[in-house]
Amino acid sequence: METQLALLEVNGQDTGNGSESDWTTSASSISSDEDCLNNVASISRKSTFTPQILSSPFPVTLIQPIPKEREDPESRVLISLKDLAKLGIQSGSWALVSGPINEKTRLCKVYAIDISLSTIEVPYPPAYISPLLYFNLGFSDTNKLSSEQLFVQPAIRMQSLPPVAKYLVVARIAFPNCTDRFIYNASMDGLESWFEEADRIVCEGDIFSIPIDGNICLKFFNSLIESNNLEEAARLRPQKVEGDVETLEDIKVATAPLNPTTAVYFKISKLKPQNKKKIMMYGYGRLVDTKLTRIEQIGMVHSRVPAVKQYYGISSEIPKLPNSNSILTSPGTSYAKLYDLISSCLHPNAATLKLSCTVLLHGPRGCGKKTTVYWVAESVGVHVFEVNCFDFAGETDAKTETSLRMRLDKAVTCSPCVFLLGHVDALAKKSAVLETGQEPTISTILQDCFKQLITNFQNIGYPVLVVGTTGDIDKIPASVIGCFRHEIAFEAPSEPARLAILERLTSDTPLAPDVSLSSLATQTAALVPKDLVDLVARAGLASLERVEISLKKTNQSVKDVDIVQAGITLTAADFEKALNKARASYSDSIGAPKIPNVTWDDVGGLADVKNDILDTIQLPLEHPELFAIGMKKRSGILLYGPPGTGKTLLAKAVATSCSLNFFSVKGPELLNMYIGESEANVRRVFQRARDAKPCVIFFDELDSVAPKRGEKGDSGGVMDRIVSQLLAELDGMGQGGGTADVFVIGATNRPDLLDPALLRPGRFDKLLYLGVSQDHESQLKIIQALTRKFRLHPSLDLGVVAKKCPFNYTGADFYALCSDAMLKAMSRTAEAIETKVAEINANPSSKFPKPINSQYYLNHLATPEDTLVEVNQNDFDRALAELVPSVSEKELEHYKMVKMRFTQQEVNKFERNNEQNLLAEEEYSNINIISGGSGTIDFIGNNNEKSQEDKKGKAKVH
Repeated sequence: METQLALLEVNGQDTGNGSESDWTTSASSISSDEDCLNNVASISRKSTFTPQILSSPFPVTLIQPIPKEREDPESRVLISLKDLAKLGIQSGSWALVSGPINEKTRLCKVYAIDISLSTIEVPYPPAYISPLLYFNLGFSDTNKLSSEQLFVQPAIRMQSLPPVAKYLVVARIAFPNCTDRFIYNASMDGLESWFEEADRIVCEGDIFSIPIDGNICLKFFNSLIESNNLEEAARLRPQKVEGDVETLEDIKVATAPLNPTTAVYFKISKLKPQNKKKIMMYGYGRLVDTKLTRIEQIGMVHSRVPAVKQYYGISSEIPKLPNSNSILTSPGTSYAKLYDLISSCLHPNAATLKLSCTVLLHGPRGCGKKTTVYWVAESVGVHVFEVNCFDFAGETDAKTETSLRMRLDKAVTCSPCVFLLGHVDALAKKSAVLETGQEPTISTILQDCFKQLITNFQNIGYPVLVVGTTGDIDKIPASVIGCFRHEIAFEAPSEPARLAILERLTSDTPLAPDVSLSSLATQTAALVPKDLVDLVARAGLASLERVEISLKKTNQSVKDVDIVQAGITLTAADFEKALNKARASYSDSIGAPKIPNVTWDDVGGLADVKNDILDTIQLPLEHPELFAIGMKKRSGILLYGPPGTGKTLLAKAVATSCSLNFFSVKGPELLNMYIGESEANVRRVFQRARDAKPCVIFFDELDSVAPKRGEKGDSGGVMDRIVSQLLAELDGMGQGGGTADVFVIGATNRPDLLDPALLRPGRFDKLLYLGVSQDHESQLKIIQALTRKFRLHPSLDLGVVAKKCPFNYTGADFYALCSDAMLKAMSRTAEAIETKVAEINANPSSKFPKPINSQYYLNHLATPEDTLVEVNQNDFDRALAELVPSVSEKELEHYKMVKMRFTQQEVNKFERNNEQNLLAEEEYSNINIISGGSGTIDFIGNNNEKSQEDKKGKAKVH
């Protein structure tokens, strides 16, 4: 033990360079570096922590004691005061920090903070470190933060810095645009500044990054063009950025940017310490002193890199990577599927196993395919080489092949990386294949290119992962799809996912107390993430317009920039206005589902039909466990009857009461002049409803889109194909899974024209007749519902009005009756005002101008009683006298006959089902199960025993 203490005993003061004279040891006491590590571990306490990555540099003013100015911030570990006390060291003390790789052990300063930076539950106390330190300790996967272990071991009596490195070799890491001259100049200046601004502690194999303000580059590039120095401008070729710079020397300011746009990465490829024998005492880290250490920069190397974009605040159009516990990255999501595929190809044995990653992502535009690729690439530490297929798809296949191979070769030079092929459908069209009957040449080219990538992977050791994206996979030929080994479908986000997206979008935006993001997530069903971004932006514009209108009323002049900088609170009215505009400008002609605003107070009568519909829809929503055991739900309802009986109104009221999205589809809207598009519209309708579930699809005028098949006059059989597609979609509605909580309600005036297959069980198997009111009490309920917002005269008795109505009035007729009565009351009120104006003009007075008009009277002379509109009995009598029923008695008799016909079909269907059930029960009751003593079970029928013996009906099952 005395030898171990002597090993760590410090002689004299802190010299700052950790030279060999600072430490005394007995050469005979320690035979190797491993023995030294064991001796250090035996006298110091080692604790386990869960590493947590800092999202931004932690302010040094919140650290006690405040670190020294030249201390390396990338060699700093932050823990709680309680955990620091358990370690038995003071804040700011040295400690040996290690991860899964022992060769990455290094000295770090451990500080205590009195605030919690994370709400994630972890198995061990959290230790907050920078993303560079996290990566350099051997943790390469940010998705496994909660399961990783970080070991902290106090360095006993350690007062000085680690030994100074003698020789250091730094190499640039290849990445897209790394050959730009401006980026190279900025990175070299940044490399020099990085070592000069702090006393860096590095290990061999470390990766470090330098943020670059690439915006400065283009300004200098443009200045070269303006000065006609085209040769120099062509030679430099910077990436497309913008900023301020006057001379090439000013590029140095890009290495300390306020708004960095990119980051360059370097790797410590070789490190030569001064004292190799005591390497384990300080870990593998060595101090870099620019005055004593020789630093050499060589060419480029390939390597994975840490995720530092959020840490350095690098601006990008891609949203920040969510936390590992976010619902956007949870198991089962598209992110998790793509992450599993890409991470498997980055395994050390992937090249030996000849693994390759070619994935096709398909889904509606704006659903987050590109964002997901960038998120996964950042998580696993690889770059993204993005190309747009529209940019290199040439007039001929030869040009396309040349452009594609050139871009793939460039991607190989910056491997490991993700080669992102945007808009794969631009390479070949399925319609062209159908016309020519030949598969496109591009499929052969893609297969050959992907095979070449596997060969390069085996030679270089770093893969190029191909990911293609498309907004419509149906437009891509099957041979092109076959070039990709995997497919991942993107759908519209669920309600919890929409809530998470809205919370991220409004995290830096002040919201009024009346804003409910959860309610907004419910109302934005079927909207993709890009639509949600547009929604928040529209809400911001609406709030700005609201503030400007308020300022105009107060005669105050304020610039928009000042308003934005001061901050505007978004209100619920702003989001409501934005949501209405977003729905109105929805690009797809089919429309967007939304929750209607129709209550049962707006529906008069129809109580029996209301109960039948609620029983069909509410049961699966309130008791889903009944259908989880394999029971099929009835999800199709057909409303039929005379026109104007409230079929659409009833469906909207059901959707509102059950908080369901309502998707109204008119039959003719599905028809399209192009072959196959009409059936595709049917598929889109059901897919849109699945994205917006729980949802009700309401097919109005169903007989126009699903007539009987085989009828004459159907040019090309388009209607037959639509009916077949509709039947195929309806067959999957009762199976649960992706179609759970999606209900279909159809409405028609002519059920006899529908294809009989639509009315079979599992489809529109619930037929409900909506007829006219059969008694005056039902008519009274309809009139009361329609006039509940009217101002009625106290002498008016609606019951008397109902008794005067015939029994062939439909709901639409009652609506016309009430509207006409209100119109007549308004006309009567207007005539009274005109009479008063005429009287004033007949007896002129000096108080008023001569003559006055109705507008002047309403603005200056009218009393509240003059503008009060009350509907009285006379208004209804006059409206009744003029109203002509929309359904005649003869037509009503026809609808009654149709009702009897379909009601009889329902009765026959019910009787057949009962007969089948009785036969099944009788057959079951005729079977006795007799258990024998030897474990034999005999099945013996009671009836026709002799015939059963002849047919060997007795079976023994052992």
